[in-house]
Amino acid sequence: MPTVRTTQLPGPVRVALVIEQGRIKPVWFEQTDRPSRERIFVKEVCLVWDYMEGAAKIICFAVWDGANKYTLALDTKAFTWTLEVAEIE
Repeated sequence: MPTVRTTQLPGPVRVALVIEQGRIKPVWFEQTDRPSRERIFVKEVCLVWDYMEGAAKIICFAVWDGANKYTLALDTKAFTWTLEVAEIE
C-alpha cells in the first residue's frame, strides 16, 4: 500500500481566492520568494478542513493542479499561508 508524505515548502506564499456562496476557494498560488514565481493553478479542491491552533483557526485545502497534490493552510489570526506538497511513495 502506498504511503503519502508531505513536505512543507519554505517561504511566503501568495494565494488568489474566490468567494462562492460564503465559502473561500483557492484559484492559484505561488511562492513569492522564488525567482520564477510560477503560478500553480488549482484544478480541483479535493478536501477542506479546519482546526484550532491556540487562538488561531487554521483552514486547510487539499488541492490538485492536474499533476501534483498540495495542502494550502490559512492561519486566520496571522492571515498567513503555508504550503505543503504531497508525495506518494
